Amino acid sequence: MSSRSGSRSARLLVVGLVAVSLAIITLDYRQGDAGPLASMGRAAQTFMAPMQRAVTTATRPVGDFFSGLAHLPALARENQDLKQQVADLQTRIAGDVPRQAELQRITDVLNLHDTLYPTAVPAVVIGNGLSNFEYTITIDAGTNDGIHVGQPVVTGSVDSPRLVGQVVSTTTISADVELLIDRNFEVAGALATSGVTGLVRGQGDLDLTMSDIPAGTAFPEGEPEYVFTVTYDIGGHQGRYPPNILIGEVSSVHEGSNALDTDVSISPAVDFSSLEFVLVLQTPPGDTAP
Repeated sequence: MSSRSGSRSARLLVVGLVAVSLAIITLDYRQGDAGPLASMGRAAQTFMAPMQRAVTTATRPVGDFFSGLAHLPALARENQDLKQQVADLQTRIAGDVPRQAELQRITDVLNLHDTLYPTAVPAVVIGNGLSNFEYTITIDAGTNDGIHVGQPVVTGSVDSPRLVGQVVSTTTISADVELLIDRNFEVAGALATSGVTGLVRGQGDLDLTMSDIPAGTAFPEGEPEYVFTVTYDIGGHQGRYPPNILIGEVSSVHEGSNALDTDVSISPAVDFSSLEFVLVLQTPPGDTAP
């Protein structure tokens, strides 16, 4: 009899704990950054970031010096030394194909920084939160480096800067970046051939969608069509993203929800599964829109 009573008490305790957990999670979800778990999450991230960075450095040693860029007090003065480090690394890993590929990605982002975005903060990806519910990465730069919520994040090269996403939360030494494939992500885009603009939205594991394209919009036949960011100022609301950053390539075109519109699917330009190095653009805080 006592065994049954103990078993029943254990079940009631489990049910009670589950109910309380669901209530806390629901409250936290509704309150967003002000939720009871948000501050705990930021504190945990501050604690974990150094360990994540250490693991990243151990597994990607070539990228170690890249992460130091965000902490240089005089980036222009150190630029020549960094280029010498790149040259030394090229010599050391000449026979290592994987290291060569990593070095090329670092070189591309450094050149992108020097040429187009000299005030941007370089950062290394030290973690990801890819799931069915959110698509984020964690980088090793935070408020100490001038990072704040809403700043655009890019990667790529001088010839092809590519949109990664935007900063959505920060600690002093790290930040979370919402990827453009996240279902909450939106950005204004323009078709390269016609210049027609529309709103690009993330779809998780599926291709991005671009809506508000007028029916009858011309697309090149037999040639790729690309989508780039656009900037604008409407009623004091400025576009968050600089222009001419590659979002992706049109993968399909189909009729919209009504006869007046065409919907476009877009394959992202960034391979998020292998993303390692990014630049955070230093846009000022303010009233911005996608």
